[in-house]
Amino acid sequence: MNFTEKKNRLRVLLGATRVFQRKGYAKAKMDDFVEESKIGKKTLYEYYPNKEEVLKAAADYRQTRAAYRLKRIRNNRALDFSKRFVKMRKELLDVCRPSHFVLWKELQDQIPEIWRMVKAKRVQLIDTEIEGLLEEGKKLGEFRADLRPDLFIMALIACSDAIYKWGQSPTERRDNISELDNIFLYGIIRRGKETLKSSLD
Repeated sequence: MNFTEKKNRLRVLLGATRVFQRKGYAKAKMDDFVEESKIGKKTLYEYYPNKEEVLKAAADYRQTRAAYRLKRIRNNRALDFSKRFVKMRKELLDVCRPSHFVLWKELQDQIPEIWRMVKAKRVQLIDTEIEGLLEEGKKLGEFRADLRPDLFIMALIACSDAIYKWGQSPTERRDNISELDNIFLYGIIRRGKETLKSSLD
């Protein structure tokens, strides 16, 4: 794949992501991707023969990028554990923006085979990085030994989804997310250990 093709494919994926977030899967059309990406229709069909393939590629790109950012955070030994944990949670919250939930819910309800593919990819890439950092926290004695990373991820995503749906102002939403962090931290920090909590205040 030459540089021009890579650049065009990226334009398609970024443009298609915006279209899917605005319109959802059912209402999005190949012509929308052409208009949003500013590439020729023939070029688009050379890369992706239909809307389903565009969605799969766009989801794969987004999740791969998110996993890459999480991996960089987890492996950044210039930061102590608490700072890496804070950055990881902020990155995860970005993945949980409301426009993403609307699309994923549509896929889950109407196109379950694509939803299963997207979910499996998320578990493979994103959850693996988050679980790695949580396991490190357990080994360092920062978190409870019985902490289950999978339940932590599930709960954080579900609560973040609920907060975004309340229709609050950005300031109120930020304050509530901060309070949500405190609730989660109280539940997962090893009892009697205040090191991590103090660093997050």
